Amino acid sequence: MQAMAIETSFCSEDTFSQEAFRRWVETRPPSDIHHYELIRGRIVMSPPAGARHACIGSQLNALIRGRVAKRRLGLVFDASAGFELPSGDTLEPDVSFVSRRSWSST
Repeated sequence: MQAMAIETSFCSEDTFSQEAFRRWVETRPPSDIHHYELIRGRIVMSPPAGARHACIGSQLNALIRGRVAKRRLGLVFDASAGFELPSGDTLEPDVSFVSRRSWSST
C-alpha cells in the first residue's frame, strides 16, 4: 500500500498584487478547504486547522466578542474575514478586532 502525500503548506514562487491574489482566490473550487494569505507578495497556503486550534480560536473569539460588545468598542471577526493591509499583505487572522473609529473611517 502506497502512503498518500499530504500537502501541509505551500508558498508560491511568483509574486502577486492584492488584486491578482483576490482574482486567484476567486478561481479556487468550492471544495478547496485550505487557508490562503498573501504575504510579501507570495501566496501562502495552510491546511485546515485541527480541532484543538479551532476550539482555542472559538474560545478567544467568544471572550473578545463579549468584552467588545459590552463596551461597544467595535467589531470582532472570526477566521473567515480577510484584511487587505497597507503593506500589501492580505491576511485572515484567527480572531480580529476593528475599533469603531477605524471601521467608520473606511
